[in-house]
Amino acid sequence: MQWDVPYVVSRSLTFEILRTGRLAATSSISRPPQDMDLDALPVLMAFAAGATPRAALASLQAEWELDDEGFATVVAALIDQAFLVPVGQEGAVSLAQEGFASVLAHHNMLQDTVRVMAYQAAIARHSRGCTVVEVGCGTGILSIFAARAGARRVVAIEESEIATLAERMFRANGCDGVVELRRANSRDVELDEPADLLIHEILGTDPFIENILPAVLDARQRLLRPGGRLLPWRIQTFCVGIEIETKPHRDQAYLLAEAEEAQRLYGLDMTPLSELLAAADPRLLAPPFEDADSKIFKPKVLSEECLLLDLDLRTDGLDRAGEPSEASLRIQSPGTLGALAVYFRAHLDEDIQLATAPFAPLTSWGRSLRLLARRVTVAPGDEVRLALGLKSRRGRQRLDIDLA
Repeated sequence: MQWDVPYVVSRSLTFEILRTGRLAATSSISRPPQDMDLDALPVLMAFAAGATPRAALASLQAEWELDDEGFATVVAALIDQAFLVPVGQEGAVSLAQEGFASVLAHHNMLQDTVRVMAYQAAIARHSRGCTVVEVGCGTGILSIFAARAGARRVVAIEESEIATLAERMFRANGCDGVVELRRANSRDVELDEPADLLIHEILGTDPFIENILPAVLDARQRLLRPGGRLLPWRIQTFCVGIEIETKPHRDQAYLLAEAEEAQRLYGLDMTPLSELLAAADPRLLAPPFEDADSKIFKPKVLSEECLLLDLDLRTDGLDRAGEPSEASLRIQSPGTLGALAVYFRAHLDEDIQLATAPFAPLTSWGRSLRLLARRVTVAPGDEVRLALGLKSRRGRQRLDIDLA
């Protein structure tokens, strides 16, 4: 730690109070949440407006007894987790070593020609003569496409160690002088000029799991010029109801029978265990979907397509996306409704789309199949009400959906 280098609290820092009563914090989806000592909170707050460690220590010592060594240990840990980031020195940020730092994860995504070629086509249409910013550049391939399409300047932002590979990729593909690599979370990056085009591919199988909304909406506000283009600019989330084959599995009745047998074998009263098993979420007990990654979608589809969320990233905010809402699933085939196939359509521009729909070509995102809390016998013409909302767990957003 350098005592006279100014640091500030990362804009990407999030907190969660765990059921254990502990406080967890994270600054990246590529880092596991870290338990945070409450004693560290005043230290963080001392850097809220930006301060050197020396100045922060002096302000804290004016109110509390605090030794230099203990303070330095806490600050070093906060810097290592990128909870504190150096002001105006993005290259000095501690990069995430897990998650999307994995070269294998990016290699698998690059094998998805449907995804890559759709982005390449859209980028080629809209990059010429533009200042481009890419949020979460990974290996840098999309930024390279922008440079080759004639972008005037490309700012590629990456928060994980895969940035080292991106730098080598830029050099190998003759992008020096056009592409600038910023090693940081995009929410901690400042630009000297706003971009004309914002490229992002931080979509998950659940389209929100990689925190696309907070990242893109922040970049839209701070890094993109008014009226600038987002690619993708619109995310639609849909579902269809599907039937699950009935296969032998450990349902609640089976678990309760196991608990009764354990009671007989051990000579103990297992009633408290049985009570918890009886109240357990049945979605956690059902067998996994064997066909989730199959090229051919095998489960029987029972419903029409149902629109869950339609977000225009140019104008919509987090408040609208996070509001609990309902949707209506219209049944078109008889059967037993037990799960939903949830998918998205990402509109890269007015013509080019990427889709993870059941009957679209399989992509690297795979398919998101969600068990419902109970199974429902349905017939054509039935309307099944669904409740949905965005929830945040361990620093990640997720679309929660179930029977209303």
